Amino acid sequence: MYADAHLHSNPLTGLGSRSISKKFKSLGGWFLAIVSLPPTHYGLNSDFEGYAKSIDILVRECKIAREEGLTVKCLAGIHPADLDRLINTQKLRHEEVLNLAFKVLEHIGRLIKTGVLDGIGEVGRPHYKTSPEGFIVNEIVLRHSLRLANDLGSIIHLHIEQGGFLTVRDLNEVLSYISIRKNLVLLHHLDLRTGLEACNSGFTFTICGKQQLIREAVKRLIPVYMIESDFIDDPRRPGIAAWPWEIIEHQKMMLTEGIVDEEYLSKLNIDNVVKFYCVNPP
Repeated sequence: MYADAHLHSNPLTGLGSRSISKKFKSLGGWFLAIVSLPPTHYGLNSDFEGYAKSIDILVRECKIAREEGLTVKCLAGIHPADLDRLINTQKLRHEEVLNLAFKVLEHIGRLIKTGVLDGIGEVGRPHYKTSPEGFIVNEIVLRHSLRLANDLGSIIHLHIEQGGFLTVRDLNEVLSYISIRKNLVLLHHLDLRTGLEACNSGFTFTICGKQQLIREAVKRLIPVYMIESDFIDDPRRPGIAAWPWEIIEHQKMMLTEGIVDEEYLSKLNIDNVVKFYCVNPP
């Protein structure tokens, strides 16, 4: 049984949840964590109405995946790249961007309270070069999101730079300052260097299931992480991360070749998923 701990779906221009879920399940998939896309991926404006509509689309996509027999967790957030674009491309005032982000997060919080959503994600910091203002705005939104997750007792996915020791050291201090439980926080799509540091510090994290990366991960990491595709369901950028079914095929190939055993993969795909997402095992 296989899980995808972080992916996106787009029913308007991509495959959509129905097709993704059917193919994923046919190969032995049992769990998906479906995460919101920025409104622009759906042809919407990056204003409050656009975010609210994009979250409505996400909720429907999660419902469809459940109808296909998968266990699903549904998370909505504000991607760092979206905030960066509002600041550096659309040239919105920093106060406007922050007020928008806080309003969207307040909306997400209400949906978590009512059980419509399961968590916040993704939020965080850019992993690419940006302006100081773009970085600071994202840092403020990150801390605000962590406080909200702490208040709600909800899980949160962090999009974070790949800074190895420095990234993990800083996040340890931020989480301690906010007093959020570490078991609510997932560091998504880490490289191996940062993953090793996260492992040593007791963070929950994911590794993208690309063939070369996952082969290195099973050699160098103990099985405390989860695997994700980070699929964005955009036909203009096919396979920019990994396909959901591809991460299953890569794991099956490693089993056949004797690179990894079933116990190791069971921890990645079942035990760790059950523990972090608080779901029943398949």
